[in-house]
Amino acid sequence: MKFWDFVLRCLVIGVIAFAVGILVSFLFYLIIHGKADVAWGVMFRYAVVLGIMLPLSELIKIGKK
Repeated sequence: MKFWDFVLRCLVIGVIAFAVGILVSFLFYLIIHGKADVAWGVMFRYAVVLGIMLPLSELIKIGKK
């Protein structure tokens, strides 16, 4: 896997994780607390971690073969 391909996968997975996390956080706060709020910081951290770890795990799996 080339470096720029890895970076692109990190960005795509990070953006998807961020969008899904915002939606889940919004619905959670709306249903449980009754207010429209989003945990932006937490969702950004989750997106960064998932955006790096998922492509990295795939890269390690390919390297072991």
